[in-house]
This record gives sequence, structure tokens and C-alpha cells, in this order.
Amino acid sequence: IFEGIMKKLFVLLFIAANILYAQVESSSAPFSNTGIGIYGGINTAADAETGGVFMLDFSATLINNLNLDLSAGYSKIYEKVNYHVKKYYVTKINNMTFYNAEDFDVNKRSYDVIPLSAGLQYMLLRDTFTPYILANVSYNIILENKGYIITGMTRAYPSENDVPPEYKAVRNEEELNSSTGISAGFGVNYKLSSKIDLDFRYLYKTDSELIDTHQFLLGIRI
Repeated sequence: IFEGIMKKLFVLLFIAANILYAQVESSSAPFSNTGIGIYGGINTAADAETGGVFMLDFSATLINNLNLDLSAGYSKIYEKVNYHVKKYYVTKINNMTFYNAEDFDVNKRSYDVIPLSAGLQYMLLRDTFTPYILANVSYNIILENKGYIITGMTRAYPSENDVPPEYKAVRNEEELNSSTGISAGFGVNYKLSSKIDLDFRYLYKTDSELIDTHQFLLGIRI
């Protein structure tokens, strides 16, 4: 029985190797075909506002229907939150020093993000309508993140010693500078002419620090 299984496995491996070899032989040389795309779209997430997306994309053939896909852009992401902040800061007015303790509630955060992504795109077929699947990893530079205050209160004290100790603790608002993410999705490329394509793609993006989002993009490729 074991010998029979090994023979069948050997035959399957031999067939798979020949198919792969034939695919490589029939494919164009790596980077022989390249393309550039400009995209615009939206980010959406459950119980959150919709944000905008702008992206520049570069693709190059690796083998047959498999492409290298590189992109960079700008993304606005909103997240629904609910937390309380205690904050301490000092101000000076007319040579007078005030020691301020502030309480406020935050119900929403926004993030301005520059994602740098690299991944693979596989064309299911090549025709006037070309469907494909793609996946990538990204390093995200977070330019700004801020909270939106719904209620707040500030108290001023004449000296630092009068400020309650809980306000002198480290500020508990998130201060993010970067994150990493993984995306996967699908798309359809429509050939408008011999040199220009219209491209629609959907990506589900999961992130190490930011919320998971659904991204819908429409672009022009040359």
C-alpha cells in the first residue's frame, strides 16, 4: 500500500513540475510588462465614518499571469471610540502661571496615513474583462491622529501641588506613528483601449494598530 501511495505521489509531483515548467517557459521575461495606475476611493468600517483614499500603483510581470504589485498613497481612516482622558498642562497669562487639570470624553478618532505596500496580483484570465485576486503587506506611516471631544471640563489651580495626582500621570491618549498591515481582495480590469485600462478593486485591510477596513478603489491604468 505504501509503495502504491509513493508511486501516485511521485506521478503527481512529476505532473505538477511539468505544468509549472511549461508555464514558466510560455511566460514573458520578468518585468517585460509593466503598468502604472492612479486610483481614488473610500475606506469603510463598521460603525465608523467613511474616509477617502488616493493611491499610485506600479505592477510588473513576474511569470505568466503573476504580477508584482507596489503601491503608495494617502488614506483617511475614522474610528469610533469611547474613552475618558485626564490631562495636565501649564499656561501663562500676563505673567501669571496657571496649573490646569482637564477632563474630556472622546467618541471618535481620525488617522492620516501613508501606506507603502508590496504584494502579488494573479490574473485569472486575460481578456477585455480581466478578473484578478491580489494580496499585499504594508508599512503605514501615520502623519496625524486626533480625537474628537464631545464633553470636557477644565479646572485651574494656583500651584502645581494643588493639582490632583491622577492628572499628572502619563496622558492616556493614543499617539501612533506607524503600523503594519495585511490586505487581500479581488478586482476587475476593463480594457478601454490598447493602452488604457479601467480598474476596480476591493481590499479587506487588517492592521496591527488601526481598525480593519473595507477599501473600494477605481482607477485608470496605462
